[in-house]
Amino acid sequence: MKEIKGKYNSAKIFTEVIDENAENQIKELCDQPMSEGSVIRIMPDVHAGAGCTIGTTMTITDKVVPNLVGVDIGCGMETVKLKEKHIEVQMLDKLIYAKIPSGFNIRETPHRYCEQIDLTKLYCYKHINPERAELSIGTLGGGNHFIEADKGEDGSMYIVIHSGSRHLGVETAKYYQEEAFRRLSDGNKNEAKALIEKLKSEGRESEIQTELLKLKKVTGPDIPKHLAYCEGELFDQYIHDMKIVQQFAMLNRQAMMDEIVKGMHLHVTEQFTTIHNYIDTDTMILRKGAVSADNGQKHLIPINMR
Repeated sequence: MKEIKGKYNSAKIFTEVIDENAENQIKELCDQPMSEGSVIRIMPDVHAGAGCTIGTTMTITDKVVPNLVGVDIGCGMETVKLKEKHIEVQMLDKLIYAKIPSGFNIRETPHRYCEQIDLTKLYCYKHINPERAELSIGTLGGGNHFIEADKGEDGSMYIVIHSGSRHLGVETAKYYQEEAFRRLSDGNKNEAKALIEKLKSEGRESEIQTELLKLKKVTGPDIPKHLAYCEGELFDQYIHDMKIVQQFAMLNRQAMMDEIVKGMHLHVTEQFTTIHNYIDTDTMILRKGAVSADNGQKHLIPINMR
């Protein structure tokens, strides 16, 4: 195990082997005042990511950086175990291409699972494209997202779908990250402006630069835009919206699974979800490329990196 120490916190890493970029990202996180008091633990398969190190887990209290969860809010895997012991792979392949859009493509008509979620409840509703979001339920996306058929050691057949919140997650994360930075910047500017006006009214113009430096020491260091954090009302709104987007991501995977199971006339004997990019709002733990593994909890970890 390795430990990285920063100005406000330290992170324990459950490996001795870590690349320089990931190490720098973790150090930067621990140098931020928002990390103070958080328990930060990094998984053994740690690697650098966009905005946050993949494999990060940390407790959350009253501040959160949207970029730490990232744009694919609620990304995870839907797994079903089948009664069948054999799957016609070519038929499955044709069905996927016919029924499940991938890449930037969306559906022509909404999947019926759209009825299970109300996007108008999002605080950031006016900053999203609701029509595109509705037509995205039941679509795979791109990147490392996949649909696969698997066979267990006992011969059991499985279907696994890896996908997330599509462009809705991008829109939500982008809005809250930019709004967090704007509010933090405006707060600092307003304090500085008020101080300057006060000193001028008292005839102390010559002290302005000195007093501004003192103010900066009190308010703390400048926050990098990509690590600007939500607090107060914005924190509550982000957590609220993130829960809805996580539900959206789960429905998206289940809608794709519905198309496959019905189209292939398969019989499901077991089904479970594994989320690896989210905030657990029951325990207030952020997991980025990590999963909950409570005693007795079933989860899936994709480890084939070919």
